Amino acid sequence: KMAQASSARTVREREALTIAMLPTRRLARGRRSTRSPFLVLTALAAAAAALGPAFLPAPGAAARQSGAEVAAGTAVGEAGQARGWAEAGARTPLAASALLPLLISTPAIADTGDFGEIPGALVAYGHYLSLVLSTGCLTVERLTVKPGMTEEEESRFAAADAVYGVSGLLVVVTGYLRVTQYGKGWDFYQHEPIFWLKLTLLAIAGAASFFITAIVVKRALARKDAGAAGLAPMSEKLAARMTSIINAELLAICSIPLTASLMARGVGYAESLPWQAGAAPALLALGGLGFKYIKEALDWKEDEPLPSR
Repeated sequence: KMAQASSARTVREREALTIAMLPTRRLARGRRSTRSPFLVLTALAAAAAALGPAFLPAPGAAARQSGAEVAAGTAVGEAGQARGWAEAGARTPLAASALLPLLISTPAIADTGDFGEIPGALVAYGHYLSLVLSTGCLTVERLTVKPGMTEEEESRFAAADAVYGVSGLLVVVTGYLRVTQYGKGWDFYQHEPIFWLKLTLLAIAGAASFFITAIVVKRALARKDAGAAGLAPMSEKLAARMTSIINAELLAICSIPLTASLMARGVGYAESLPWQAGAAPALLALGGLGFKYIKEALDWKEDEPLPSR
């Protein structure tokens, strides 16, 4: 009986150690593994804890050390030893069966995220970038404009105005996409008064830029017609008028981020506000001021006093 129990214990120990060493052997063979090294250590620790009782002195061993018990009850000690080995052997398959799912389980698939949010993020990035470009172009115009600009300075001013026009168009396109597809939705924005204030500020900046663009185009055509004779430098009166308009554009553009922050937090939201009432000021600003500034630029004469701002 003792020989059979010892043989059974040896077989169980080998099976448990073989299962526990599976991850190490796989790594040694150079196979790709996504399991953490801590899993291997945990499996080895659990196997050692499960096999520990098998290496401890079996019940009855301490009794055999006593001379009286050896003389009086060798059979009792052997029976206790066999029972202890049987209990340790019974624990080994249970530990192996508990470790087996950990060692051969398939690693969990990582969360790849929601790629459907990427278009919305790109549209938002384009919206912010276009506002930054608009502010930069207006700053270049403000630092460049002055009476008697050279031809190089006027070329730089014209280039900044062209980029400003493109960035303004980008603001409108990305803003439309955010309102209708990638933002809070039209149902929210149509009842938000600050949203319409934001559009009114954008309309004022766009309408005021019509004067600057019209003057740039008008002077470019006049320079082309003048040929070698050249064009008269920009007067102090025209430079002052352009400076005041650029200042108004900068004020409107720099106020837009504030309105956007308040709008995103629902400040002033009114369910009863119809979108027609909110859109009216923006349309009036764009149409009325746009017509006024284009007409002023086309009718500009140097001998007239500066118009009211």
